Amino acid sequence: MIDILTLLLRIAGGGLILLAALHIPIGKRLNWAEDARRLSPVNASIFHVHTFFICLVLVLMGLPCLVEPGLFLEPTRAGVWITWSISAFWAVRLYFQWCVYPPALWRGKRMESFVHAWFTLVWAGLAGLFAVCGMIQSAWWVIA
Repeated sequence: MIDILTLLLRIAGGGLILLAALHIPIGKRLNWAEDARRLSPVNASIFHVHTFFICLVLVLMGLPCLVEPGLFLEPTRAGVWITWSISAFWAVRLYFQWCVYPPALWRGKRMESFVHAWFTLVWAGLAGLFAVCGMIQSAWWVIA
């Protein structure tokens, strides 16, 4: 079980880092630069800073998963907080996927529906993976 979780954490870590890097082509596809030019200078700056910090958070979540996945599996008090916090983060992101984005953005559109479904699986998978790690950290699930 530890070997499977270690592999899943490494895959998740690589995926999070990849998602951070993909913000460049995503931004180009969605014309973020053009949209930012239409914003006031303060709003454009906030948009760019928030995008940078989203990418930074993705990398900072991804690196320990990729490089040192045992941190999420070896029970510690800090590990309990970290794993449950990351699980909650991705669970809230999953909620936003369905309850904040208007369905008109994706419903009836082939590519957008695929992306919506894909990220639903990704956010649910991340929330679930870190919840399992949280259960191990909390000694609710003991694995040998």
